Amino acid sequence: MKLTTTILSIAVLAMGLSFNAHAFPDEDVSIVIPYSPGGGFDRAVRAFAPQFAEHLGEDVTVLPRNVPGAGGRRGTTMVYRADPDGYTLGIINLPGFALPRILGEPAEYDLREMSWIGRIEAQTYVLLVSGSSDINSVEDLRQLDEITFTSTGYGSTVLAATQIVASALGLQQKNPIYLAGYSGTSDSLVALVRGDGNAAMAPISSAAKYVESGDLRALAVTGESSPFAGVPTFAEAGYPELTPLDLQRALAGPPGMDAEILKILRDAFDKTVKDPKFLEAAEKARMDVVPLDGEATAKSLVESFEFYEKFKADLRNPNAL
Repeated sequence: MKLTTTILSIAVLAMGLSFNAHAFPDEDVSIVIPYSPGGGFDRAVRAFAPQFAEHLGEDVTVLPRNVPGAGGRRGTTMVYRADPDGYTLGIINLPGFALPRILGEPAEYDLREMSWIGRIEAQTYVLLVSGSSDINSVEDLRQLDEITFTSTGYGSTVLAATQIVASALGLQQKNPIYLAGYSGTSDSLVALVRGDGNAAMAPISSAAKYVESGDLRALAVTGESSPFAGVPTFAEAGYPELTPLDLQRALAGPPGMDAEILKILRDAFDKTVKDPKFLEAAEKARMDVVPLDGEATAKSLVESFEFYEKFKADLRNPNAL
């Protein structure tokens, strides 16, 4: 009798767990944006959220939630520590949020343990100078005796990309100056336009309007192809090691999420990134939608760790020089 009761209890428990997983979601889902409103990560989530909610089910709302602080680490830590019930997700900066671990700095999260839902976006970088500059090529830049880059703060993906490019181009031996106090990429580009420095790196989406207006000139881009007529890729300019350098925006949940809940989220993600309504919103937001599923995103994270490890010695704090 006791054995029968035990078996029935286990069966009821299993049915309950299965029911709870399949009932997901039955309340609002939050996507933590670890930056202030108005930036690229904020725009990406707000373009993505409505259709993601639609594909999660009726009466489900996906709520963007800005949690800025500590260069994005505060919001990412919040997601990492959240209950793994699927109701708290986060938009993750890759490889930016991997940099603390790569540099041996304290971080209250480990991206390799998170539950990856999928990559929304991947953006290549562009090397820029002022539109009024006499610098017309990568080689012109390399000939300068003094180089000053405008950039965002230490620990940011943009500054890391800038330092890696400087290393690959052989500029580190000239002790370039990194003006890394700007609060955002747009601020650092405006600073370049007004002459605070003579070069900068930026994601394509942030730089495009300045290049189109003529305020800035593009010298080379990372990635396999260039979106700017007459502007070479770094590989075409002789620096193929810079091809993988990019900025990725990916959706993740806390470690230890239930497999069925994760599958529901991944299925909704896969439908959303193909949804014409989302793609239209993404185009308006100047997003580069290059989706990966959850498993491929986790693999891409590992590749990011490997890539940045190669340049670890160059990713020093410029304020500590």
